[in-house]
Amino acid sequence: MTAACRSAGLDSDGARLIRLGENALFQLAAHRVIVRIARSTDYLPSVRREVAVSRWLAEEGFPAARTVDDLEQPVVVAGRPVTFWHLIEEGDRKPTYGELGGLLRDLHAMRLPADLELPSYDAFGRTDLRVEKATGIPEDDRKLGW
Repeated sequence: MTAACRSAGLDSDGARLIRLGENALFQLAAHRVIVRIARSTDYLPSVRREVAVSRWLAEEGFPAARTVDDLEQPVVVAGRPVTFWHLIEEGDRKPTYGELGGLLRDLHAMRLPADLELPSYDAFGRTDLRVEKATGIPEDDRKLGW
């Protein structure tokens, strides 16, 4: 995290780990920025897609998490893709289900840019990759019962 911040010209002093799960998330003390670190370069294609989607939604004015625009992203440090996101501070009021439904409707009505391909929804996400990493057995071999 420190090396990634240094490469981006951000101060990492006082950064705080806020979540360790699929990604490590750090909140910087000196900037209103979240540093998101993926597990390995195996995740690089999806990390690049996340950045592209964020930039597309920002161009459309859609309310969603935003990458820090003036930084080249993602960066790879010590074999891990790293991205930088604007901190979203929770407000006092929670959205209603109707408001969330309206946003979802608006999102699905948007036309994807020609250069942005999104995969179909995978309910189990990166589970196969995580199991493969943990067991050392490739998914194709697991399907064969190995």
